[in-house]
Amino acid sequence: MRYRDFVTDAPLSAALDRADRALQRIEHALDGRRNAAAPRDEQLRAKVREVVEELDELIREAAA
Repeated sequence: MRYRDFVTDAPLSAALDRADRALQRIEHALDGRRNAAAPRDEQLRAKVREVVEELDELIREAAA
């Protein structure tokens, strides 16, 4: 690689490094959100299971 090519590629390389760091920050932020939402998701799933069980019971009673 010639010096002139290196000088020309330096801004591109720096821009790609910045973009890579930005993507890493975004991924880290998304992971944090997913981890924070996990307990809430489980609570909602448990509530949905309860409601579906109650509905099943009501349907069985109505069919009997």
